[in-house]
Amino acid sequence: MVAIRTAEATGQADRTALQTELFSDAYLTERPLLQAMRQQPGGPPVLLIDEIDRTDEPFEAFLLEALSDYQVTIPELGPIKAAEPPIVILTSNRTREVHDALKRRCL
Repeated sequence: MVAIRTAEATGQADRTALQTELFSDAYLTERPLLQAMRQQPGGPPVLLIDEIDRTDEPFEAFLLEALSDYQVTIPELGPIKAAEPPIVILTSNRTREVHDALKRRCL
């Protein structure tokens, strides 16, 4: 928002240039799932997802997609593919049944 307001205040509101600048790695906050897709020194990253049964089903579907293709797609940037598949560990309290396809892709 600060970059948008600054561009408007200085009169540099060229929409295409602003869009190119805003939708870049500089403004991307990497969360653990995206960090697990990045190359790590020392081998594949380990991703722990605790209490998967407490997440909602859309997240479970997103996670299934990420672990089947080993990539995360960001609409503005495109797919970010893992250099090597992460080691994924899930924990569950069995409050909700987790999809079998997701279980097969994790420890």
